[in-house]
Amino acid sequence: MKPGKARSPWQCAHVGKTVCFAFLVLLTSGCALGRCKVEENLMADKDSTTRNQGVLENYHVGFPDILTVAVAGQKALTRHYAVGVDGSIDLAQYGKLRVDGSTPAEVARLIAKKIGLPQSAVRVGVEEYRSQVVFLFGQVVGWQRAVPYQGQETVLDLLQRVGGITPGAEPGEVYVIRTHLDEGKRQEVFHVHLKSIVLKKDESSNIRLLPYDQVYVGETRQARVERCIPPWIRPAYQAIWKTTP
Repeated sequence: MKPGKARSPWQCAHVGKTVCFAFLVLLTSGCALGRCKVEENLMADKDSTTRNQGVLENYHVGFPDILTVAVAGQKALTRHYAVGVDGSIDLAQYGKLRVDGSTPAEVARLIAKKIGLPQSAVRVGVEEYRSQVVFLFGQVVGWQRAVPYQGQETVLDLLQRVGGITPGAEPGEVYVIRTHLDEGKRQEVFHVHLKSIVLKKDESSNIRLLPYDQVYVGETRQARVERCIPPWIRPAYQAIWKTTP
């Protein structure tokens, strides 16, 4: 631009937007590498089988769970059973059997005793987990919702089961809130150090979940700022901070 020549309104607006964007980048500067590493490695963890050994077996069934029952030599009894509101399953000619609060192995023992067979002749599993839930909040894939509780799995295993965390998640802000509403106790809040769990294999904060726990995954500063950025400049911002959904 020649000396003395005034800037056009378009040039001023363009310069203003550029300066604004540069300011936002500086404002949200920081190392996103650790967050990206957590996001990438969270779903690649292969220790869930060992870590959750016995979890499904110790699940306590209730209404309205769906059970899978296999009885040797009894095709009529080998099928799916819905746990009723009274906590029982209907074994046809053998009548109702109360199973509420029992583990699958205990249900198998009760069925075997009811129909006069050895316990080894009966196998029981949970087809659909419906009786209890865990609540998800914040930056988790699929957003906030209630998901079926499947026993005392760890926070890491739950996050893997639901699909992981979003690109805007803050691994340093993961909490489990245990309300104890039905027990009349004070609420507990547990800080889950997701980065240490995933990258350092430090399981000390990878707590096991109870029914109706609330799992909260926080949001990065970059993601919060992103919501305030005009749509026309958002793709460039997402490319810089790798927050593209």
